[in-house]
Amino acid sequence: NYVLWDIGQPLHAFDLDRLAGRRIIVRRAQKGEKLVTLDGVERVLHPSDVVVADAQRAVSLAGIMGGLGTAVTGSTKNVLLEAAWWDPSAIRKTARRLGLHTDASHRFERGADPEAIPEALDRAAAVLLASAGGALAQGFLDARGAAWKERRAAVRLSRLRLLAGDDGIDLDFAAQALSRLGFSVSRRGKRLAVTVPSWRPDVAIEADLVEEVLRARGYDRLVSRLPATSGGGGHLEPMREVEELLADAAAAAGLFETMSAPFTDRKTEEGAMGAWLAAAGGSTTPLSVSDPLDESRRDLRASLLPGLLDAAARNLHRGENAVGLFEIGRVFDRAGDPEDPPSFESRRFGFALAGDWRPHWTAPGQAGRADFFDAKGLIERQLSPFLGPETLRWKPLVCEAFTAGAAALVERADGTVLGVVGLAAAAERARRKLTEEVFLGEIVVEAIPARGGSARFAPYSPYPPIEADLSVAHPRTTSWSEIEAFVRGRGLSQLESVRVVDRYEGPGVSEGRIKTTVRLMFRSAERTLEQEEVNREVQRLAGELAARFEG
Repeated sequence: NYVLWDIGQPLHAFDLDRLAGRRIIVRRAQKGEKLVTLDGVERVLHPSDVVVADAQRAVSLAGIMGGLGTAVTGSTKNVLLEAAWWDPSAIRKTARRLGLHTDASHRFERGADPEAIPEALDRAAAVLLASAGGALAQGFLDARGAAWKERRAAVRLSRLRLLAGDDGIDLDFAAQALSRLGFSVSRRGKRLAVTVPSWRPDVAIEADLVEEVLRARGYDRLVSRLPATSGGGGHLEPMREVEELLADAAAAAGLFETMSAPFTDRKTEEGAMGAWLAAAGGSTTPLSVSDPLDESRRDLRASLLPGLLDAAARNLHRGENAVGLFEIGRVFDRAGDPEDPPSFESRRFGFALAGDWRPHWTAPGQAGRADFFDAKGLIERQLSPFLGPETLRWKPLVCEAFTAGAAALVERADGTVLGVVGLAAAAERARRKLTEEVFLGEIVVEAIPARGGSARFAPYSPYPPIEADLSVAHPRTTSWSEIEAFVRGRGLSQLESVRVVDRYEGPGVSEGRIKTTVRLMFRSAERTLEQEEVNREVQRLAGELAARFEG
């Protein structure tokens, strides 16, 4: 331990007489092999673990902790000192899997000095002889794999000044600073040829050397100024602007932004979402992490909805009676190219509504209970800067994650799936011990078309509108989008908007049919409309609706 803290090289001492065959071997652990370490804990080893063994068994967990069976005790007469350089990634993986963090593993995980081993052994032997006496065996046994390669890099004057942002720094100072830090330096014109010492595994490229020079110079002496620019800046990626617009619109609607972890168990958390994931074009094969932080959450999420539902549940369980949450993040649902990691990702906007809700924070009166149409309206509001509501197509969706008959896909006119909205299924709510209805929605950000051109202002009409309500009975299988498309396709003069205000089924309406009431708004930008001309348009539409849907 003294030598470890003195020069940074861990060592281990074995009782030589307790080693079978009086020798040590470096090898991989056997499957199921066990080792009682110095802390008295029996550990089951994995074939990926590196061990130091004698002729019969593992006696030390390489680079982490020695074994209790060969430890030095008060009766030890012959000591075998062992020092080594271990691969950082192998030590890190074993230490993390076993939950072991020692002084030795701390240093080996970060890269020890391979050339410090002889010095460490000599120094440790000297301390032992001085404190306990005894005789030292001559020489030492050295077993190594590939020879350690010296690392070389260059520092160019132009690059040094560019990264430093200071034209006053020169190569003479850089050479002196690096030399004082133990680097071998030679001047070659407008650059320095540098050999990196073995105890600096963190230095490999030119930028690392520049950092060393600037540390010696002092960061406080660097000039602080912004680089020159000729423009006002902008977004490097168009989709980032879309995400910001979605976030601003959601916040304006009264939702609070949340953030959930991307790690999940797709079979458990997203198994019921297969229909939605398929509709969104996602891959059925989960993207998993080889070394997860939590063994129960090895997969990367393919949807934001489970995390939003969990967040809504936490709020409701803590007495919040009005929950409106949204999240913008990445999901990993694509069959991508391993050489291009971003190809596995998809951008999503998701939200969850529950409890008391009002369509806008300025709406008067008491808030009502959130329902499907609040969630559907929120989707339309989020998409409105890019797509008008009349261009959207809504289709029913059958998906285990949503309540039957209360879920729908929204598509563009060309059939591209934009998103989903629906009431969380009873099974999903029961898993989270929820008695409150929770409405969920998710938008595929990449499916939103980029806004072309600049926005243009159109003045409001100063003339009053004329509204007219019209009811039509139709089969239950007829969707509102079909009725709306039919009305807009009639070419009604001065029609400004059409929306549904009521749907009724019961006494007075035939079995299997529904009566839908639509509200038509007429307005002219040039004059005040007369009631009679609006009545003519409404009567014409009434006949056409009856012929189309009531026959």
